[in-house]
Amino acid sequence: MTRPKLNHFSEGEFGVWYPLMSADLLLKLDRYREAWGGRVVISKADGGIGRKDETHSQHNVLRWGEVRAVDVFPQIQDVHGNWQYLSTTEELERAYQVARDTGFTGIGLYTDTEPGYMVHLDNRPGDDIATWSRIAGEYRGISEALV
Repeated sequence: MTRPKLNHFSEGEFGVWYPLMSADLLLKLDRYREAWGGRVVISKADGGIGRKDETHSQHNVLRWGEVRAVDVFPQIQDVHGNWQYLSTTEELERAYQVARDTGFTGIGLYTDTEPGYMVHLDNRPGDDIATWSRIAGEYRGISEALV
């Protein structure tokens, strides 16, 4: 399978899942990084890229035949030029807006992850956008992470 040329990510950042990644997901992720204007770190957590299980998750390569989702940690620079993980509602709201503008159709905001806030990005079929948040282990509406 031909992989798209990426400007902001390397094959190694996706590990063993790279050959199974949706080409459209990779291209949108690259555009997300460009629009974000800072670092976007791919989650190293088990299941943060691909999975092989019985769920309907967009990460599940067995269900979809490709990986359609990735969890990321966008970063910003502080006043000294050091990269920091997201930690404020304003930063998280910007990450959400960039995801919408980039064309992702599944967006989750997680405030209970380490080392900072995490963003789930996926490419589900159709034009409807699925959104949610997870706060202290509980799944909620997206707006609850943005207050």
